[in-house]
Amino acid sequence: MNKKIKKVTGTIAAQASARGAAGISVIRVSGPQTKEFFSEITKKTPVDRNAAYTTFYGSNDKEIDNGVAVFFEGPKSYTGEDVAEFSSHGSPAIVEMILNRIYELGGREAQPGEFTKRAYLNDKMDLTQAEAVADLIESTSTRTAIAAKRSLAGEFSKKVGDISNKVTEVRAFVETILDFSDQDLDETKHPKTLLSMLEEAKDSFEKLIEQTRIGIRVRNGLVITIMGEPNVGKSSLFNKICGSERAIVSSKAGTTRDIVSENITIDGFPLKVLDTAGLRYSENEIEQEGVKRALEAGKSADIVLEVFDAKDWKTINRKNKSTIVLNKSDLLEKNPQLDEPNIFLLSAKTGKGVDRLLDHIADQFIDADSAESSITARERHLRSIGDAYTAFCKAEKGIVENEALDLVAEELLQAQNSLAEVTGEFTTEDLLGEIFKSFCIGK
Repeated sequence: MNKKIKKVTGTIAAQASARGAAGISVIRVSGPQTKEFFSEITKKTPVDRNAAYTTFYGSNDKEIDNGVAVFFEGPKSYTGEDVAEFSSHGSPAIVEMILNRIYELGGREAQPGEFTKRAYLNDKMDLTQAEAVADLIESTSTRTAIAAKRSLAGEFSKKVGDISNKVTEVRAFVETILDFSDQDLDETKHPKTLLSMLEEAKDSFEKLIEQTRIGIRVRNGLVITIMGEPNVGKSSLFNKICGSERAIVSSKAGTTRDIVSENITIDGFPLKVLDTAGLRYSENEIEQEGVKRALEAGKSADIVLEVFDAKDWKTINRKNKSTIVLNKSDLLEKNPQLDEPNIFLLSAKTGKGVDRLLDHIADQFIDADSAESSITARERHLRSIGDAYTAFCKAEKGIVENEALDLVAEELLQAQNSLAEVTGEFTTEDLLGEIFKSFCIGK
């Protein structure tokens, strides 16, 4: 496969700012005819990185609006091509007239993410950085935005590149042994050096896999499902965590039938919290369906908060790794002594003990030492890095067990190719299409 897929063609245009009425709207243009379009619309000669207040003209030199026009000469631009940006008053009608003029002159509407796709194809950024652009735009929390900015700056790419270099060193060493296997050369007689290189690379792989898992959690957030029997205070806890009276609270059992969800942030991290129906046998078909959905939500959750009435704490039988919440502590005459780290005594009514539970949830995202170096990542990154790690481990096993070194070299090559998929050095048109179709049109 080519390192870069065929170049896109034509001059593209789209509204880069949010759609709808606003104080200002920005229209972006990129491609070989950008200079021509700039001159036709502004009646000015484009000057690199010069912001000019000007009139925007339509066909027959009819005035459309006044605004600011900026020209960026390639390759020193976002896309690597000539780029122009027209800032007009934020009327959808004005935006439409300017865009129609560009289309009349021979431009075309940009596809979703096409500006960033061109930046990738023109080597202005790699694929992880391009994906980080979308992550930054879509970020709904401060931590996610900061992590996406780090990925956009190339920190994730560097981590992948460092491991790729280590794999390359191992592969070069192995191929040197292959090339000079019939000669008595010192450089081919360092098995301890090779084993040391393998160990160092393997350790780096394991660290990157964990960092990528954290990056996925930072980007996607965690799903927390609150489960338990009726009347243990699940909805009260849900409301307290969300900071609003989102779910109906009643002393009558079975109030919650369907799943109630809310998106929140804790310590800057995104969370989706689910309140579910009480787990009990019922002959009511609607309640049966609610219980079924609750169990399904529990299976797919990242964290399950299993809620119990605090007075029943001695009878709790832990069968899984759920986080146990003993609610209604305000009704106890004496608080029990609890030593297990995943059991939390609290009162959803008064709020006492809830902060400790929220701190525990925040800790599931990332530890304090990694908070300042987190990045955003995607499932495809983890798959490719995992494939590379699997191939590398096969190569390591082959070396330790004295298998044919040509097979070992092939596994190392596969590891390199899988890592190259992460940054886009080794990719397909289908993958690019899948990635960029989720972008907004003006980006």
